Order: sequence, then structure tokens, then C-alpha cells
Amino acid sequence: MAAQYDLNLNKNSSFSTWIQFLQDDNTPVDLSGYSAKFKIERYKNADYPLVLAELAEVRYGYTGPSSTGILATSGGIQLNTNYTGSGLTGGILVELNKTTTNSLPVGKQFYNLTLELGESYSEVLLEGRMDVKPE
Repeated sequence: MAAQYDLNLNKNSSFSTWIQFLQDDNTPVDLSGYSAKFKIERYKNADYPLVLAELAEVRYGYTGPSSTGILATSGGIQLNTNYTGSGLTGGILVELNKTTTNSLPVGKQFYNLTLELGESYSEVLLEGRMDVKPE
């Protein structure tokens, strides 16, 4: 079951969030070989995201289900890192640049962070509301 946590984001500002994925005994999960996705959507289970961050890549500006969006010049997800980008087992860092955050509409959106291992494992780790505020 995903953890629930609401986030705030200011348009036209860099955004980052960091979590550490731990086992039940509080030992970090080694995320080597995993991939991750961080989606911001207008509503839950939307046909297309407003923003999609993956390993070392962010796309924004989707216009429909078949749209590929616009590749951001920076941002994305780093795994097995701490909040400064250096190594820490189990750490997940999500970063969005100003252009990406500026593409979002003001108001309440939804987000989720999903961890994947090939085709065999997919788990939503974190989800909630994202309050996008004007710059």
C-alpha cells in the first residue's frame, strides 16, 4: 500500500523531493536494477500525465494520450542516492526544473511515485495531492 503525503509546488521554481525506501526492519532496499516513475496528473489515473519523470529524464506538456510531451533540459529521478545526489542505498531523489513546474496549471493535482523492476514488479510507493501555487 502506498504512503500518502501531500506536496506543495511553486510554479517557475525548481522542485525536488527525496524519500528512502526501507524494508519492514528499517534496512534500506538496494535499488540497483530498478526503474522509477514520478507522475503529476490532473486527476487520478488520467489518460496522460502533466509531467512524467523517469531515471535521468523529465517530460512535460502532454496534449493527449498519444502525445510524447516535451523533453526537459534537466531533472528526473535518481535511485540509491541521498537528497544531494550522492550515494545512499534506498534513496530516491526526484527533481523538476523551472520550465517543467511552470508548465503545470495552478491548483490541486495528483502525483504518484512508482518503483519498477522489469515486467515482474511494480509498486506505487508514494501518492497524494500536489498543490501547485502561482509563482
